[in-house]
Amino acid sequence: MRKTMNIDNIIQKQRDFAPILAQKPLKYRLDKLGKLRAALKGEWQSALVEAMQKDFGKGEVEVLLSEILPTLDNLKILIGKSKSWSKPQKIKTPITLFGSTSYTQVQPKGNTLIISPWNYPIFLTLHPLTSAFAAGNTAIIKPSEHTPHTSKVISRLIASIFDECEVCVVQGDRVFSQDLLKRRFDHIFFTGSTEVGKIVMEAASKHLTTVTLELGGKSPTIIDNTANAYAAGQRIAWAKFTNAGQICIAPDHIYVHEAKLEDFNKGITEAVSQYYGNDPIHSLDYVKIVNQGHFKRLKNMLEIAQTEGGEIIIGGEYSEEHRKIEPTVIVNPPKHSAMMKEEIFGPLLPVFTFTDLEEPIAEINSREHPLVVYIYSKNKRNIKHIQRVTKAGSTGVNISLLQIANNFLPFGGTGHSGMGKTNGHAGFLEFSNRRSYFYQWGVPINKILSAPYNQRKLNIVKTLLKRFY
Repeated sequence: MRKTMNIDNIIQKQRDFAPILAQKPLKYRLDKLGKLRAALKGEWQSALVEAMQKDFGKGEVEVLLSEILPTLDNLKILIGKSKSWSKPQKIKTPITLFGSTSYTQVQPKGNTLIISPWNYPIFLTLHPLTSAFAAGNTAIIKPSEHTPHTSKVISRLIASIFDECEVCVVQGDRVFSQDLLKRRFDHIFFTGSTEVGKIVMEAASKHLTTVTLELGGKSPTIIDNTANAYAAGQRIAWAKFTNAGQICIAPDHIYVHEAKLEDFNKGITEAVSQYYGNDPIHSLDYVKIVNQGHFKRLKNMLEIAQTEGGEIIIGGEYSEEHRKIEPTVIVNPPKHSAMMKEEIFGPLLPVFTFTDLEEPIAEINSREHPLVVYIYSKNKRNIKHIQRVTKAGSTGVNISLLQIANNFLPFGGTGHSGMGKTNGHAGFLEFSNRRSYFYQWGVPINKILSAPYNQRKLNIVKTLLKRFY
């Protein structure tokens, strides 16, 4: 852990360097991002894979697909598009403001703080960093202490490319993070739980610092009576049990029309067997729970569910030695179950049946707005209705999780699931101040219509109102 004095020195260095970085040619920043891109494709890739294996038990294929690939994709977009995004954008000027020109141009916010989580420690650290640096900001990165091996490799990687006054990784525990938040930054980007997000926002408010909060919540799925429920079950199995359900946009719970329950159960059961075999605990493709604290929380949640009722159609077993819980699907547990009181963030999936579409809609709307609402349906009217009457950061139709792979699509929550957007252009803008410019070249209208007022000026105003408004 860095000492407080060192942190203060680093922050001051970055604050001093931020205006210098903003004045450097864009090529300077893009060259640095190009080096990061080359490192992720080259010599640092194996070190990151090895670190993820130690922290999570995650295999190489999954690390490359879920961590490295989307980071490289965002880098490709930023390197290719930042030049055009940085140019002045002409804005229409009304004819009544004759002799003037309007435009906007982005400026970096300055010195930023990025606090990243443990569930995707490479992607959710480097993804916001690349957006911040492309937009011209300096950055302090605070990675999660729960993935120590990965955090150490990321720290070395960053130090090999960026100067400390540009980007610096600092490491520490929760107390360290709370102390860090007392400092003044120009923007804070936080990914994590809603409760911690509130703490971040409160700390930022003391300095009127803007924030991006990528949070979570209980993202529901509705499978109506027109859906291919077998296919839905297979797709949801992948989306829910990848990373052992430790994903902010994983389906949290399912509402399936009772006529489609059998098909759904068949689809998800066969998919889990196909992905992880008959013994997921010992599958090398099935990751472990990140630490003992989270394992205990999920184990308790499962044990309570087993005593409360509901039919477990797959899973239900766990191994403390391997820190793994089987992919578990529980049909019709009590609505007051512990699983329904908080975001599950693990491989437990409650499934509820319904006959009237308004039932799940009412339950969704009774909770805080989720990060995603997933809809499986062939009925366009049902799809549009659900989209219209619910609120969420995004919607996935007939697919789950895959929307995060589109870096051209803005991603973020609303309300308790977050604020602000990331990915591609949206992420670039999130770390930018869109500054407005208004140039007057000729005689301004206020010269003609300023006091003292008279009948002639009144007639001009009335003519303007009549013809242009």
